[in-house]
Amino acid sequence: MSTCRQAGIRVKKRFAYRGNISYNRNAMKIYNVPKGTRDIVGEEAGRFSRVSRIFEEAARLYGYGLINTPIFEDTALFERTIGGGSDIVQKQMYTFPDKAGRSLTLRPEGTAGVVRAAIGGGLLRPLPRRLYYSGPMFRYERPQKDRKRQFFQMGAEYFGDQTSFADIEIISLCASALNKLGLDYELKINSIGCPVCRSEYEKKLKAFAEKKIDGLCDDCRERLCVNPLRILDCKVESCGKILSGAPDVSEALCPDCADNFTEIRQGLNDRQIRFTPDVRLVRGLDYYNGCVFEFYAKGARDAIAAGGRYDGLVKLLGGEDVPAVGFAIGVDRIMPLIDFTPEKPDYMIVSAGAPVDGLIAFADDIRGTGKVCVISAKPKLKNALKEASAASFRFVLIMGEDEIKNMTVTVRDMVSGEQETLSRKEFLKRL
Repeated sequence: MSTCRQAGIRVKKRFAYRGNISYNRNAMKIYNVPKGTRDIVGEEAGRFSRVSRIFEEAARLYGYGLINTPIFEDTALFERTIGGGSDIVQKQMYTFPDKAGRSLTLRPEGTAGVVRAAIGGGLLRPLPRRLYYSGPMFRYERPQKDRKRQFFQMGAEYFGDQTSFADIEIISLCASALNKLGLDYELKINSIGCPVCRSEYEKKLKAFAEKKIDGLCDDCRERLCVNPLRILDCKVESCGKILSGAPDVSEALCPDCADNFTEIRQGLNDRQIRFTPDVRLVRGLDYYNGCVFEFYAKGARDAIAAGGRYDGLVKLLGGEDVPAVGFAIGVDRIMPLIDFTPEKPDYMIVSAGAPVDGLIAFADDIRGTGKVCVISAKPKLKNALKEASAASFRFVLIMGEDEIKNMTVTVRDMVSGEQETLSRKEFLKRL
């Protein structure tokens, strides 16, 4: 009897495989990435890294601080913020119960989690507060070229200023990041008003649409009951033709909203940010109010970045009445559009008879200067040079017995083929 049984301890019986442990490698299942996702490697990983670095630097220069929120949240958070009747909540969210029976959802967008964290973490005192984020989001959609089920967003949120200054800054930050990425964009803006004037406009829009309801798609008929404004966002061609005659939202703005939108347009003009007013522009998330905007670029089917004001969202989630505005950039949509030349790694140390272990300290000295340095494990010089060439290294550092003895290094330029021998001290000094 085992010691555990003698002591009266119950032992949970584990599953034990008693089959033949030999296997046919050719018969093993090959696992692919789940549909709608992808592995980001090679040149694409380089593009991803460049986009992330440029956005983070732009956000830092505007004084925004980084925030990282969980990939999954309570399902009720998104139902409350995005809108229970939205397509995202009804059709696209990845929702599942955890082992305690709690309903959790992989985040379909970034703002709700940032707002939740800002309230719970006491980040809204003092105000204003500027935050930025980046990371993967998840929506169950039909996978397309620039629309995946796991996609990446970078975004920024500005809390605590209800004036046009905040809207202008947020749009300027987004435009700055896109400019730094070398993108030629088109900016569209609109104002969907405050809750008061928006409510009056929705009545007019609903009355117009109900007269033409037979020609609208099923989604628009449903939206008409839940959030009439969102029928303007329908991508069905027949609906677009019908709604082209819909009432103009700009004519329904109250004086305060009209003045605010005028100030935003003037501020963008002052900053030489080109834009086009679009009275049909609304956002697909229910929490937006006031100014909304979208950036488009040649080569991308959908908007590459979008955002707007959401003054009531903090209060809706139990916080104080804090105004806010923000945006998100679709990383997957802009990655194919940017000019990108992969950077060649700097140095590969190859052995010409010297023990590889003796090259580690020298490699660390090179890395200490901020240069990339890799040690080839190939024992033969010819094979090591082939490895360096295949990996596109700019220089090879040849270390043989003489170089070890004399504390020198032979530097070969992999483009020109020229080489010279230097003392290690002189080599490191040149770096």
